[in-house]
Amino acid sequence: MFRPIRFAVLLAGVTLAFSALAQPAPDNQTADPPTRVARLALIRGDVSFVPAGENDWVQAQLNRPLITGDKLWTDRNSRTELEIGSSTIRMDENTSFDFLNLDDKTAQVELTQGTLNLRVRRLYDEQTYEIDTPTLAFVVNRVGEYRVTVEPNGQATTVSVFHGGGDTYGEGNARFRVEEGQSVTFNDAQLQDYQSNALPPPDEFDNFSRERDTRWDHARSRQYVSEDVIGYQDLDDNGDWDDVPEYGHVWYPTTVAVGWSPYHYGHWGWVGAYGWSWVDDASWGFAPFHYGRWAFIGNRWGWCPGPIDVRPVYAPALVAFIGGGSVGVSIGFGSSEPVGWFPLGFRDVYIPSYRVSRDYFRNVNVSNTVINNTVINNYYGNYSSGNVNYAQINYANRTVAGAVTAVPAAAFVSARPIASAAIAVNQQTFANGRVSGFAAVAPTRASLTAAPAARAAPPAAVANRAIVAATRPPAPVAPFAQRQAQLQKNPGQPLPVNQLRAPVAATGAAAARGEVAAHPNLRVVTNTGAPIRTAAPVLPARPTGAARTPRARALPRAVGSPCPRPAGSSGARGAIATA
Repeated sequence: MFRPIRFAVLLAGVTLAFSALAQPAPDNQTADPPTRVARLALIRGDVSFVPAGENDWVQAQLNRPLITGDKLWTDRNSRTELEIGSSTIRMDENTSFDFLNLDDKTAQVELTQGTLNLRVRRLYDEQTYEIDTPTLAFVVNRVGEYRVTVEPNGQATTVSVFHGGGDTYGEGNARFRVEEGQSVTFNDAQLQDYQSNALPPPDEFDNFSRERDTRWDHARSRQYVSEDVIGYQDLDDNGDWDDVPEYGHVWYPTTVAVGWSPYHYGHWGWVGAYGWSWVDDASWGFAPFHYGRWAFIGNRWGWCPGPIDVRPVYAPALVAFIGGGSVGVSIGFGSSEPVGWFPLGFRDVYIPSYRVSRDYFRNVNVSNTVINNTVINNYYGNYSSGNVNYAQINYANRTVAGAVTAVPAAAFVSARPIASAAIAVNQQTFANGRVSGFAAVAPTRASLTAAPAARAAPPAAVANRAIVAATRPPAPVAPFAQRQAQLQKNPGQPLPVNQLRAPVAATGAAAARGEVAAHPNLRVVTNTGAPIRTAAPVLPARPTGAARTPRARALPRAVGSPCPRPAGSSGARGAIATA
């Protein structure tokens, strides 16, 4: 499992170097990164992926956190599933998908071909889901279940509403609502040529979605975690819950190897404004590595989720780091020098490597463990001044045998599997070391993803189709090559959200048409670049133009048990009730 190395000598250099490190001070003019991401939760068949800002397709990897700009393609006989808080997006075969925007209020996706199923169980204030297609933009601001299909030729879009309702937007200020129980096929971007039908019988994709929803709705773990914790349903088949007086509800994994420890079986990847992010190998490996804390209880590791009544905040990895990379002091570090880390324990404060506000700092901690507000404020004061004294922090897990994992920096930055690259570390050596909130290692292009080349990719004609949008998305993420030099100036510290974007120059005729130069295939059809809040008119009783038979098949079914609003989730607008 481990490759022996003289870690004690190397760690001595790391200790000295870390005494010169300064935590990144937050910039009050910089927006916080989103408190949610999407999880790639299921892969069946050939599913391909492109990280934001890049063009090369690779094989998708389970548990990858997805952000604005990430793209997916499901090939023939393939499917995939994404989780966004308490919502889920599923894609059938031959589907081309792009995240135009994913933040705390908006999940805007581009669907140029194929079928997408959307399940929304809870919405907070001003949250919307938007699906942009070659024919229309479909905006959802109600809990419910939806299906959207774009025909292979891109000339027709079918919107089916199982529960809930949403608004369709087209060119020429066309806007209509599609109500529960309707399945409407639109054949033109002006929304004049359409056919409205009742929901047809379920097909194989509907049955697949129903089975996945049932598993989600009836997960035992649902009673122990917030419903916005991504991936909780995968805990049921891979561990057991128990009550521990000191920690409350604790989940113990039961499908792990002897000597297993958290953050050991997976790899590190560089993800947008979050920087170094953990991608776990286990099918259940999302919730316990991005929420809550780990505790060593009775000679085994247990995961302690955050409070159930608080809206959770995603973290790229809840660890503290040891050493790694060139840190701009007299001691240089080569590609074979070590980078180490260990899981944060119960009541340990998470100190982000990225710039955040006081509110974000507080929320990412109180939503993931039990910490006194006074303690959080004290830590934020040091964090905001860029002067955290890690030597005074008594980390709960730093002396636990086997808690620390370390690899050469070359393995760390290249997204290699950690288990095969890990080096030996003993408890005494680690106890004398210094820790930090971030790994001071600059990413390379390989850090974005080390997955093999994709076996399939969408045809260019499909990926580049013109798209109708109701919301003007942010500028795309700039290519990594344009960001790399800046990332090397402050190793391990990601760029703020507003510095990730490529320049936008929408002027003249393009701006008049509502186009964004950075999104040349996008046509924004709303006057303000945002969905209209007033009620949309219903579809006229008689369709104009020739009616066409919709290809999509929808599922008229009851959804799972009601989802009560958490006591601490201000602004939640309810959940789907049992039909």
